[in-house]
Amino acid sequence: MAQEESTALDELLAPDGGGGAASDGGAASGDNTASGDNTDGSEAPGAAEQRFLQAFSHAPFGTIMTSLAAGQPNAYLAANDAYCRLTGYSWREMKGSNFLADIHPEEQPALEVTIQGILAGDASQIRTGARLVKKDGEIVFVHLTGSVIEPPEGERHLVTFIEDATAAEQARVEIRRLEHELQQSHRLESLGQLVGGIAHDFNNLLAVIGNYASLARDEVSAAEATESATRWEPVRRDMEQIEEATDRAKRLVKHLMAFARREQTEPVLVDLRQLVSDVVRLLGQVLGDHIHLVSRPGAELWQVEADPGQLEQAIISIAVNARDAMPTGGQVTIDTANIDTENMDADRQSAVDLAGLLPGRYVELRISDTGAGMDEVTAGRAFEPFYTTKGGDQASGLGLSAVHRFVARAGGKAWLRSEPGSGTTVTLMLPAAPGSGSSETGPAAAPPEAATPHATVLVVDDEAAIRDVVHRVLTRAGYRVMTAAGQAQAMGLLREPGVPVDLLLTDVVMPGMTGEAFVAQVETVRPGIRVLFMSGYELPGAMTGSQVLDKPFSRATLLAKVNQLLSTGLGEKSG
Repeated sequence: MAQEESTALDELLAPDGGGGAASDGGAASGDNTASGDNTDGSEAPGAAEQRFLQAFSHAPFGTIMTSLAAGQPNAYLAANDAYCRLTGYSWREMKGSNFLADIHPEEQPALEVTIQGILAGDASQIRTGARLVKKDGEIVFVHLTGSVIEPPEGERHLVTFIEDATAAEQARVEIRRLEHELQQSHRLESLGQLVGGIAHDFNNLLAVIGNYASLARDEVSAAEATESATRWEPVRRDMEQIEEATDRAKRLVKHLMAFARREQTEPVLVDLRQLVSDVVRLLGQVLGDHIHLVSRPGAELWQVEADPGQLEQAIISIAVNARDAMPTGGQVTIDTANIDTENMDADRQSAVDLAGLLPGRYVELRISDTGAGMDEVTAGRAFEPFYTTKGGDQASGLGLSAVHRFVARAGGKAWLRSEPGSGTTVTLMLPAAPGSGSSETGPAAAPPEAATPHATVLVVDDEAAIRDVVHRVLTRAGYRVMTAAGQAQAMGLLREPGVPVDLLLTDVVMPGMTGEAFVAQVETVRPGIRVLFMSGYELPGAMTGSQVLDKPFSRATLLAKVNQLLSTGLGEKSG
């Protein structure tokens, strides 16, 4: 194709080709096109320029003629209307200036090498892409196709077609971005499968560690009270440290699951102070030593109703963006505060910030950085899907957009304030949970009912350590407990009519069959049996209505859940 274009161009601009060049310069006129009109006092164009104007003056694509003469290489000799419109320059502004000066500085050296090759006789054509800088500073992507013209008389010159390829380049960038997003999605899916498997085993271990620590702490507390406080108090404190470390490990697993996007959206009451504290521990590793992280929690924060995994992801996404804006170091500050829009300092928030929010109580989460900041245009587009100022593997394109969507679905609002040189602040306003901030003290919660006398629980789990610790906790609370290592052993017990079973406590994922299939089989021999699932995995969608005890569970949670089902009869069939 390049050879065909070159041949056609050579023939068109030959001294006797292209239908004959008009010597009167009547092919084009006007200030935006090189023409035969020399009203500006300049010398009328020569024969080559006349042929160029005759052929390309009104062509729909940009075309230029540039000099290859040693004294004025790359000088504009002629340009058509389309090229002038593309650059924003008039012909009078452009005439005689250097064509390379209108090319982006980063690409000038390579194009100059190509032109030098033409001057040296090593090549006769140009076929490349480049960025063109318009008069107003806007950058457009162009494709250049040029050919050397050697007339019988006069200096040889270069005629180049300039095609505006901005739309095509933007499409290629978008395709690359979408491909990157797809690759990221595949990696996250694989990561989710890996994390899900690890989390299941880890949750089992944490359930065992936490419950045995709780049992041991009770024994030590009793010994401390009846024997020697001096001897047993340090042991009790050690056991409490084990329990605290177990709780932190539980939250870490939830963070990992949230990163892997393995958890379903499940709004619950969230203590934002505790959640931010947990995230800060994780961010210390994510942000790196060059970023100073400061957390300033508000006093007595109201609870919010949100999905904790998505809220954690939102905080982490904003903090990671802040880190990327401070490659040489800086500070990220996380502030939280209660906001009552009906009774607040008028100077604290602008009407624009609060526009669209219903009057009421909110919890404000602000994440600020000391980075370079953004100009008004960039800041205004920061929440747009796929808009990013990052390049390469950093260009995720959905981080702040996902944050904005999450906050909007929670009934709140997110906004961003930034100025060049002044850093960036992202603010999330989340509605306080119903009843939060109320000055009235509600009735005290009723203590859980006592365990059903002599109730029998059948515990089914393929992990011996889980069976053993659950057996210890339940028997100590007064329940009769039987255990089974799998569905076949459990079915053997359930088929015995003389064996009473009031509650089936079973793991969801075990070798042999799914939890749903197992409970369906149980229903054939024990219709209406109460069922409580244990799970260290994300539950299948069909089971989300079932009663579930998430692993790792504490002793208090296990007893409360079992007591609830046996005392109130709220057990649900699977499915």
